[in-house]
Amino acid sequence: MFLILKKIGIIILTLGINLYIVSFLNNKIIARTELRRGFKGYKKGGTGFPFSSSLKYISKDYGFSIWDIIIFVFSLSIWAFLPISYNISLVESDFNLIAVIVIYVLIIIFRIFSVSYSNYGFIISDSLKRINQILSLMLPMFFSILSVAVLNSTLSFKTIINSQYQLWNIAYQPVGFIVFFMSIVLQIKLLNLFDLNQFTFEGNILKEGEGMSKLVHRFSGYIIIFFTIILFNTLYLGGWEKLYMIRGDIMVAIKFYAVLVFLIIFERSISSISNETKIINLSYKILLPLSVFNLLLTIIFYILRNVYSLV
Repeated sequence: MFLILKKIGIIILTLGINLYIVSFLNNKIIARTELRRGFKGYKKGGTGFPFSSSLKYISKDYGFSIWDIIIFVFSLSIWAFLPISYNISLVESDFNLIAVIVIYVLIIIFRIFSVSYSNYGFIISDSLKRINQILSLMLPMFFSILSVAVLNSTLSFKTIINSQYQLWNIAYQPVGFIVFFMSIVLQIKLLNLFDLNQFTFEGNILKEGEGMSKLVHRFSGYIIIFFTIILFNTLYLGGWEKLYMIRGDIMVAIKFYAVLVFLIIFERSISSISNETKIINLSYKILLPLSVFNLLLTIIFYILRNVYSLV
């Protein structure tokens, strides 16, 4: 029991520290790409801005809905199945990959339902439209994940990571690597997660005011970013496998922030692709065919290697 509580404490502490750092980096990098200073009016580079902005939301409104509670609980529960490092894993199962994908989809759906509800009623048609849009962007990512699962013959994170002790999966899945990364970029762009002061895709939050609800949405937005990057590193970049003399947990941090910075810069560089229709078309016409092709190629490779022993 003490060991479980210790792991939970480590996970919460790790998430809290990284929430602060990522919020700070996100605002600073975006400010620089837009040729402005960032955190105007704050001393010492705005190091206290993420904390003060959170207090600002809490001070405005203490109320929150059942949707906010569900989003918060699911945003934390996903880390019970997705291991941050070799020793920090609450639920060890051969089907953890399926569990985290299901929870991830539910978080997205609950976020959309939450902002589709207002004081004027529940906009069911609007929420269904948005769910259909975001799920269409997830299809290429799902096919890429399935390709890695077929390649490693497992749905266990530990087995996938341990199989990369010699070569990372990016060497075997370069197409899947690109498709997965682009799918993350488009999902973040459609959900507008890097511009958390604006809700273009989830507009009712601004109509109903700011408070605990917006704070929960900021939290879940960063959790989505954390999850996709950690999953990306786990599937393609070796996870916690050490590199030469660099420890595994240090490698996780290095790869996480390297991917994060590149993700922010890349997302800003394609700012012209902001229309929902363009984003969906890009996913359907390019990413989805590539992900299906990559899956078929992986299945053929698997059969040739494991059935006929030709590879």
